[in-house]
Amino acid sequence: MMAKACDHWDLNKEKESGTANASPTCIRCNHMKIGSTARRTKRLRHLSSAEVFPHGNLRVSTMVSRHRAQSKESESHVSSSSSSLRSYSSSPPGNNEPWTPESTEVMILSPEKLLAAPTDFQTTSDALRTVMNLEQFSAIHSPFAFGDSFFPTSQKTIYVILQLSAPILTEGYLAFLGLMTNYQKSPVIRRSEPDILKAAKGLQCLRSVKISHDYDAACALFLGQTMYVFNVLTTPHSSTAHAIVRSALISAKPWLPRLVQAPIMDTITMTPILVDTVECLVHREIPIIRLDPQPRVLVDRYLGLCATLLPHLYDICVCSNTLKREGPAVGSELHSVMHDQLDEIEEKIRRWRPQTPSGLFDSYGQHAVLAMVTHANVYRLAALLILHRLRYPLGIEDGAAWKLANGIFSELSFFAKSAVNVNEVTAFPVVFPLTMAMFEIHGPGEDLVERLASFTIQGVCLARLQEFVKLARATRESGYEGIWFDLVDTNLRVAVPP
Repeated sequence: MMAKACDHWDLNKEKESGTANASPTCIRCNHMKIGSTARRTKRLRHLSSAEVFPHGNLRVSTMVSRHRAQSKESESHVSSSSSSLRSYSSSPPGNNEPWTPESTEVMILSPEKLLAAPTDFQTTSDALRTVMNLEQFSAIHSPFAFGDSFFPTSQKTIYVILQLSAPILTEGYLAFLGLMTNYQKSPVIRRSEPDILKAAKGLQCLRSVKISHDYDAACALFLGQTMYVFNVLTTPHSSTAHAIVRSALISAKPWLPRLVQAPIMDTITMTPILVDTVECLVHREIPIIRLDPQPRVLVDRYLGLCATLLPHLYDICVCSNTLKREGPAVGSELHSVMHDQLDEIEEKIRRWRPQTPSGLFDSYGQHAVLAMVTHANVYRLAALLILHRLRYPLGIEDGAAWKLANGIFSELSFFAKSAVNVNEVTAFPVVFPLTMAMFEIHGPGEDLVERLASFTIQGVCLARLQEFVKLARATRESGYEGIWFDLVDTNLRVAVPP
């Protein structure tokens, strides 16, 4: 009997092909490590709730009716949060209640006045006009979200922060907006030359910001990530981009426990935490924030499904930093303790599978889900590869490293072949795991860099990292027997974004 589409893909009117003796498991879901069963009977209206993910089988299940009810409630909450902005909390950040911007006395300009504003980016009105126009907002922010489904909430959140903190945020955000017009997939907004003066003013505001309210902290986090992007794209060989994000996180750190409890703030809080963690993995530093497990399932525009992996990545950074600073001799007590900790972290990561909400496909679409699942799988493999290379220098136990690298290549190749309509996926933040894999094996990574070039920002960063990859390979071939991390401080001159 012909195996038909599984329930996950059927939600999006997607049909799978099969063979006469096909397994009842959907071929696409099987490769993605999403557990599914190809249907032979009429689809049930209610599917089972999310289950614990067994090893090698990432199960995504859906409760359609429950999700729709939750979606309506969420839309109502977001709408009220963004339209009635009047009072804000200045209570101590130890308060456990989550913060959402509820209302403010700040004047909201009419859409007619905003849309009539000039097309260059010079004033707060220009920024607000762009944020309020969904087409323009999407064109600017598409490189930083897995798909279109993330834009409406991000749009409302950024509008709120801009309204509440315009004097702090405007200059830096305008510089970001002008720069990003050069990276539109389709020309929606007039192209603009990078405004270095506005960017400098934005950095000055970030350095001098005084945080006394939750929205001040949110503003600092958002300004930090926009200035990080500006630095990465305009200063190819700068090593200061990471410091910008860390500065923002240090300023906002006391307020983050409250901010991360508010789903509407994910678009502001998650990206700088991810950026800092990835850079710290490469440079063997300790991230500013350890994102502890949350009582809700978190799906973010740029972090995707990896929120519960971040604490493990943080723990890797702590061990790696200790080994870098202390340099314990092999066989010493500290060396044994550190390696025991690495073993414990590795076991947790091998068992790790991302949490997924009910209605995942219905909420985000099949292409964005494919991207997020691939992203989660390659980050898990990259974490295991980092752990392996902290234990073994280049030339030692290479077989295990190559297996992990090939796993990353395989996941990314499957995505590149499966994402037929690439416009459905607007960002694919896999610069870090692909670079880790390319240290180990020559060939497949270079092919993938070309195939993923449609993701503009990620493509630019991958191209710049190729010089360091080539240097690491050449050093290895010349007989170098250390760990590749030791090459970073003296030879890595570019940012390593997620």
